Amino acid sequence: MVNVLQRQKVLRRPEQLPRTNRVVITAKTAVLPAFISFKPLAFLTSLLDGFGLKELILSAGVVISLLLFYQLKSRESMLPINLSLESETNDLLWRYLVPEDNSTTIETNLNPEAIKKLMIKSYTVKRGDTLSAIAQKYSLNLDTILSYNNIRKVTALKVGTVLEIPNSDGLKYRVKRGDYLGGIAKKFQVPLNSLLDWNNLETSVITPAQDIFIPGARMSANELNRILGKLFIYPTRGRITSRFGMRMDPFTGIRRFHNGVDIANNTGTPVLAAMSGRVAMVGYNANFGKYIIVRHTDGFQTLYGHLSAFQVSKNERVKQGQLLGKMGDSGYSTGTHLHFSIFFKGEPVDPFKYLH
Repeated sequence: MVNVLQRQKVLRRPEQLPRTNRVVITAKTAVLPAFISFKPLAFLTSLLDGFGLKELILSAGVVISLLLFYQLKSRESMLPINLSLESETNDLLWRYLVPEDNSTTIETNLNPEAIKKLMIKSYTVKRGDTLSAIAQKYSLNLDTILSYNNIRKVTALKVGTVLEIPNSDGLKYRVKRGDYLGGIAKKFQVPLNSLLDWNNLETSVITPAQDIFIPGARMSANELNRILGKLFIYPTRGRITSRFGMRMDPFTGIRRFHNGVDIANNTGTPVLAAMSGRVAMVGYNANFGKYIIVRHTDGFQTLYGHLSAFQVSKNERVKQGQLLGKMGDSGYSTGTHLHFSIFFKGEPVDPFKYLH
């Protein structure tokens, strides 16, 4: 009986196990036996039998290494266990201890761009203020201030007037009958969603007389110049010899209506476009002699008569101040001068109400 116990106790010491069942542990890795005949369960039973708690803890590395080796044995091809399998063993060990995270990570934008909405500040006009200076103070275009406050004439601005200052450039648009939000967006070339966001609209339903802010929109140059009193510039230099309205005809002495103004100067004096537009006609008339008609936006047309020479052709686009021709005395004329007329929607209007 004693001999049997002593033999079992001896077998419990790893260094005295048969060579085919021996496991050597180093600090860096476990070098495992390469014999396929190894039976781990029987070995573990003999190894752990009679060990105390301390010995069990110290043997944990041996147990894990044996289990890993037993799994590696089942592969189709067995290689000699050496340091080349160290990384593979570590990977397996990691998977045992730290299961793979199969959860899906969904990227979300934690800082979405804030939707811009219209906000209004108030400013009271003080002595010495100008609209240009006020617009510059708030980093806005001048036409934004003009439009949002329905200013039609800058000279009408008075001290004490309370102006509404939007937080972005744009125009105020009053909805007319037949308008729809998509059409307004297309007209001003802005995204429909921008109109919804800036005006805090839940739907695209709008009603006549409703005010809509159009972000980024600009006034036409003609509209801005009209408000600033610069819609038309004088087309030439010289002295005024006849004004708009009823007058005595210089040839017959009969009172007749004069639909423009006459400006006299020397032959060849430059005649300029009073406003940007497109040349509608270049021709000759018994009354006006050599003449040019320029069509402008917003229903305006200008007539330049009694010229001596043309500098533009029909359908040509011209800018305000561009040379159109030279002053002369062609046609029904008593001397060298320019006859200048402004027509609005086909009707002659007094040029001095528009000239700057």
